[in-house]
Amino acid sequence: MNKKSYYEQLEVFRAIAALSICSLHFDFNTTIHHYFGNEIFVQLFFTLSGFVIFLNYFEKINNKNDIISFFKKRFKRLYPLHLFFLLVFLFVEVAKYIFYLKYGIEANNKAFSENNIQNFFLNIFFLQHLAETHSFNSPSWSISVEMMLYITSGIIFLYFKKSISWICAIYILVFLIFFNNLYGANLSMDAYFSGLYSFFIGCLFCFLFIKTKLIIKNIYYEIFYLFFLVIFFVEFFYLKFIDNEYLYSIFFGLIFFLSCFLKKNSIIYKALFNSFFIYLGKISYSIYLSHIFVIWTIKQFLRFVMDVPTIINNNIIYLDMKNLDENLITIFAFLITIIFSSFTYRFIELKFYKKR
Repeated sequence: MNKKSYYEQLEVFRAIAALSICSLHFDFNTTIHHYFGNEIFVQLFFTLSGFVIFLNYFEKINNKNDIISFFKKRFKRLYPLHLFFLLVFLFVEVAKYIFYLKYGIEANNKAFSENNIQNFFLNIFFLQHLAETHSFNSPSWSISVEMMLYITSGIIFLYFKKSISWICAIYILVFLIFFNNLYGANLSMDAYFSGLYSFFIGCLFCFLFIKTKLIIKNIYYEIFYLFFLVIFFVEFFYLKFIDNEYLYSIFFGLIFFLSCFLKKNSIIYKALFNSFFIYLGKISYSIYLSHIFVIWTIKQFLRFVMDVPTIINNNIIYLDMKNLDENLITIFAFLITIIFSSFTYRFIELKFYKKR
């Protein structure tokens, strides 16, 4: 394999996906929430993981020691931050329980109702996607799926290396024909089957990228790439002509494939893949896991400290604010999430990167 093992432009897609998931959960009545928030972007994470894991580990896993080392590295990559926020949300549950007993203040979700002992242990053992409902840090369901995908890919890389392209292609085809209704599932084993579909698409596009001998440097490719990217994101966020959402993962894989041919000195690269966007991609895991806690904290502050009026709809308490205020709070939530994530990235994530 003569390709590089790291393409920083791919980090930007992590950033877009993480910020889109934030937009989905920053559920104020804003244009950002209605148009930019899309849960299907979790499948982009799985597709990109397949691409990057294949690029970095396919040729490196050749014996049992290699695969054990791979599992340890991936576990250290995911678990520490997950555990940190699990403990944070456990503290939140205790606080909710104390406030209910002392002051009669009840949250939308009663203390330890969904975030109970059973779900706590599922989270501890990295199996939270097998719970009946989302619990504690709800986006973390995808992290336990991610770990299962690492285990699956490691085994295949070791024992079925020569058949990898066929395995990926056959599974993708079977999923498309028989199980496409599972696409986007986020609980139970269905979440794993859906994630594996996207992950294998990423693997297959990386396989094609490695086998491609072309070196593309002309301006026509950059124009084509920009045109394709704009058309896709306009379709994904606004037009939504594609009814079969499971096709999006194929487009994700194609975008990653095309992105890796861009040159750093190109105009498109400098405009779209600048250092700030790349940094957001690097801290995207922290953004993804921290944003629920950030928005929950902001809402409690507005409700109990700033005395923002509330309304009750279907037994759920909502903040009653003007549209301008909702937009400002959403922007503020993004800012706090990015700042907070830069700290968790530095003081939790990076410490384990150094041990890799």
